[in-house]
Amino acid sequence: MKAAVLKGPRLIELEEVPTPKPSVNDVLVKVEACGVCGSDIAYYQRGRADVPPPIILGHEFSGTIVELGETAKKLGLFKEGDRIVAEPVMACGSCRSCKQGHPNMCEKPTVLGVTVNGGMAEYCVVRYDYLHKIPDGVSFEEAAFTEPLACALHGVKKLKISSGLSAAVIGPGPIGLMIVQYLKKSGLSPVILIGTRDYRLEAGLRLGADYAINVKDRDSRYYAESPVERVRELTDGSGVDRVFVATGSVSGNQLAVEITGPRSVVVFFGGASYEPTSTVSIPLWEGTLGEKEFVFSWLSPYTFPEALNAIKKKLVEVTPLLTHSLPLEEAGKAIEIAEKRLENALKVQIKPGQ
Repeated sequence: MKAAVLKGPRLIELEEVPTPKPSVNDVLVKVEACGVCGSDIAYYQRGRADVPPPIILGHEFSGTIVELGETAKKLGLFKEGDRIVAEPVMACGSCRSCKQGHPNMCEKPTVLGVTVNGGMAEYCVVRYDYLHKIPDGVSFEEAAFTEPLACALHGVKKLKISSGLSAAVIGPGPIGLMIVQYLKKSGLSPVILIGTRDYRLEAGLRLGADYAINVKDRDSRYYAESPVERVRELTDGSGVDRVFVATGSVSGNQLAVEITGPRSVVVFFGGASYEPTSTVSIPLWEGTLGEKEFVFSWLSPYTFPEALNAIKKKLVEVTPLLTHSLPLEEAGKAIEIAEKRLENALKVQIKPGQ
């Protein structure tokens, strides 16, 4: 099979490699669409994932089952030809976190595109118990948004939303733009989108955001010299009730702390751009008096079905977010388009069959 293999920093080569064989608990999937994630960009930049190269990246993918291992055959839950999305973080099931029902905290996970080969290839093996059937009417391209949306919806659960609350989404990338839609459909108002690029902010306005704030570009019509003051203007002086931070920018994460009102909840989702030493400052006395909550969100425990349902029922429109589809031989270019926000990129996908 053909695969885009990460060989080193900013080096991906198209290679002919053996097609993997499914073991007893696996199925073999023909990959149809694979999204480029921020983590793929980080691995591309540094030349390795969680294991040294060579490795095939890609964990946001959809495809078709072409072969089943023995367990999947016996159970009869899947068959050849089924359209599926893969849940990439496959928990061990045996560690303390798994036993307590927190597979996203697994101590020994197997992660497609991170610890083992992933979806930037013609075929990929996946454990049968980490597959989800794609509903009728949902395309492979739409289904490839399931993983990032599932991660985001886990964060939304921590946000404790209810209709009538105000909300801010910081970071108008694909995650942030999906969350804007979900919050609006859930009755939150106003929903304020905060970022640094007008084309992304305007995408958010088209998708339902009530207001946009550009914190960087002084020439922008959405620019605010003081984003904190602008948010207070839009929330009758009280500050925002709920904040979803969909960026790794430290300044963006700090801004989330500063725009909050009493009894607010902030969900830090962006992972500090994978920089383990990044910090923000939280004023303890103000937080205490306001009973503010600051929580973090990681991965997608048990939220794939909800994400697929949201895509199927158009609670979240993902098609407008797909700006680029490239063939497998241009995987490196696809990652660079996403990395550098070229050509007003939002979500970039790789199509092995293209």
